[in-house]
Amino acid sequence: RHGQQFALLMVDLDNFKWVNDSLGHASGDKLLITVAERLTATVRSSDTVARLGGDEFVVLLLQPRTNQEIIQIAEKLIEAVAQPADLGGQSFHVTTSIGISVYPHDGGEAATLLKHADTAMYAAKAQGKNQYRFFDQAMNKAATERLELERDLRQAVRNNQFVLYFQPKLCLRT
Repeated sequence: RHGQQFALLMVDLDNFKWVNDSLGHASGDKLLITVAERLTATVRSSDTVARLGGDEFVVLLLQPRTNQEIIQIAEKLIEAVAQPADLGGQSFHVTTSIGISVYPHDGGEAATLLKHADTAMYAAKAQGKNQYRFFDQAMNKAATERLELERDLRQAVRNNQFVLYFQPKLCLRT
């Protein structure tokens, strides 16, 4: 609204499916509530925490002064989520991966900023989970290249452009 910098953090719980599969959906729902409370308690009252869907949350940090301030908050969020949660008498640990995009540097509209934060979040997961990553254009390029490769491979299969040869490997002595 005022053209000032803000940060959008895409927060995704690592291996959340394990909670639902092993402890049930009621425990998964309880964990989501616990995580939402922890995220809200960690950020400033002027910031916004919202559940996007499933186990994904978005945190909107208004007017961060520096990237270092964004990093400090991301680290606090990771630490807050990592604390054990009591799920029906069982102590359960969950970690989180966070992708960060910054307005106006990473985009000028909500859809672009969400897409870039999501791309950065998947980069954090790919690099071992339980960490944060800022979006950069190289991530976007890599994601685009993966999509193009998958599209090209599917098209090649549809067009019968692959030829299969059987080449057994044999040891002539045995």
